Amino acid sequence: MKIIADLHTHTIACRHGFSTVTEVIEEAGRIGLEAVGLTEHGPGYPGSVGWAYFNTYRDIPRRVGNLEVLCGAEANFMKLDGSLDFTDEQLTRLDIVIASCHKECSPTGTKEEVTAMMTAAMRHGYVDIIGHPDNPLYPVDADVLAAEAAKCHVALEINNSSPAARPGSKPMCRDIIAAAKRYGTLLTVNSDAHYHKVVGTFDYALQLVIEAEIPPEQVINSSLERLHQFLSSRHGRNVIK
Repeated sequence: MKIIADLHTHTIACRHGFSTVTEVIEEAGRIGLEAVGLTEHGPGYPGSVGWAYFNTYRDIPRRVGNLEVLCGAEANFMKLDGSLDFTDEQLTRLDIVIASCHKECSPTGTKEEVTAMMTAAMRHGYVDIIGHPDNPLYPVDADVLAAEAAKCHVALEINNSSPAARPGSKPMCRDIIAAAKRYGTLLTVNSDAHYHKVVGTFDYALQLVIEAEIPPEQVINSSLERLHQFLSSRHGRNVIK
């Protein structure tokens, strides 16, 4: 299986990245990716950027050479009811939206509470991807999460940075992949790069997906056509009642 797009990257704007937007874009093009997602942390993350940053995405070209550029965000879960650090109107103006838990700003709770928080955001209709749902600090019911993601047509992320950023995440990650296989849930494999030379690094995450015998058709960034179909279907922003 080939991954043609890295949909989760960070830059110096988040205060713990090491490369510029230009460096991320240029590296993605250099290594032959067909698309890259600029997904800076939302304003709820300490030290990250405010809405003015995302609002100025209008100045970034959506195509650089043969590379498509998606200007999005990694929104933060801010409350157990599934609230994020963006308004609905702001989310509709982004090309792609990842929603993730971060210990710096996201509440934790029981497995039932964290799972309910994520499923509430998926039902809301403005979240395309649940980012690194394998975090041991935020336990989830893999079956409930995968079933709801399949219903909402939301992708669950298999994050290549999890072993370093979220120690002990591998068992949960495998459970999520297994549940996704049972329910036909869409997945996405991403780097979560904070340095441009890490963009397009998928070895760990991709190996887990391959070992589980997940077909390419279930991975949204395994072809540009699949990615376009996913984003087109999602950005009708059908809210599930």
